[in-house]
Amino acid sequence: MKNKIYNPFVTGGYIGPDYFCDRQNETDLLLKAISSKRNLTLISLRRMGKTGLLKHVRHHLGHIPKGSRAVQKPVAVIYVDLMPTMNGNDMMNTISSALLHLKQDEKSFLGKVLAILATLRPKITYDNLTGQPTVELKVDSPSDIQFGFDHLLSFISEIKQDMVFMFDEFQQISQYPEKNMENLLRTIIQSYPTIPFIFSGSSKHMLEPMFSAAGRPFYQSAELMYLDKIPAPDYRKFIVEKFESAGKKIDDEAISRIFTWTRLHTFYVQDVCNLLFEADRKVIDQDLISQVFHRVLTSHEPLFASYRNLIPGHQYRLLQAIAVEDGIVQPTSGAFIKDHSLTSASSVAASLKSLSGKEMIVQSGNKWVVYDVFFSRWLQYQYGNK
Repeated sequence: MKNKIYNPFVTGGYIGPDYFCDRQNETDLLLKAISSKRNLTLISLRRMGKTGLLKHVRHHLGHIPKGSRAVQKPVAVIYVDLMPTMNGNDMMNTISSALLHLKQDEKSFLGKVLAILATLRPKITYDNLTGQPTVELKVDSPSDIQFGFDHLLSFISEIKQDMVFMFDEFQQISQYPEKNMENLLRTIIQSYPTIPFIFSGSSKHMLEPMFSAAGRPFYQSAELMYLDKIPAPDYRKFIVEKFESAGKKIDDEAISRIFTWTRLHTFYVQDVCNLLFEADRKVIDQDLISQVFHRVLTSHEPLFASYRNLIPGHQYRLLQAIAVEDGIVQPTSGAFIKDHSLTSASSVAASLKSLSGKEMIVQSGNKWVVYDVFFSRWLQYQYGNK
């Protein structure tokens, strides 16, 4: 029997549709793309709920409701998170392990997968935490990757069940030491038009050019889809319902304050609401919200304070200034530079480029903002007296 979920504001993954807010339009678009065998690239900011959406779609593909027209029968999902991978060998291990989970109860299926990868000297191990089987391969060259991935896709295409590949954090392949990885994968993938691929990532500046730049192998090979914030009215309704179901009350003013402080960014909304929900209060008032905001900032303070020693001084001062202003449209303007005692427009431009590359800042709408919302609020608290 599964443990009961007492706090409905989940911050550590996807546990089911009852704890997933909205995203109906995005879910339908993904389901229709998969049903039509159409490749799609999902791009979003980090912690906006991209991975949760993919797992929500995977849930729907395995639990098709009666009357659904988007997908007519259950679809097997091969979900691969490439974020931890550092090279082609890691990628192949991750793909092979994900494939094993499709039918891990069938011994013959495991044997077939190992037979396909025999030349790559596969070894089965078991994860210490989950007990799930994982594959360790010996990949010595790009040709080994091409052989292994091509044969796995060929095997998958022969299984009498509709399938979809989900590559999460796909931009990671551009960081591999192997050359021409994009070209290699694109060459193989286009040979299997009956298998739809969902590519996703949280580094827009890396992922978007892979699919929109004419000189790149994946150019126009997938529909682009951008994941935005959950609409405030939908999120508001979700929050009210979850608090009311536990006999707690939260009013519109309180929710509006949460949305403003978290910039309506999914993870940060969830985290704040999680802490508010766990408080032994029947009414969520402004005093409690202030206490939770303070708790968030103090709990992250050791990490945030360490950034001061990791980032060059001129870049850190720019971070402070952007946070204090709660975002800036023109960071190289004379007024902004003067107000925050920065050096020069050229120095700010160089720092801006460096911080953007490190994903410490990001453009949101027409403003440059500090990427981590909690870090931004901490900087405001420390340096802006706001």
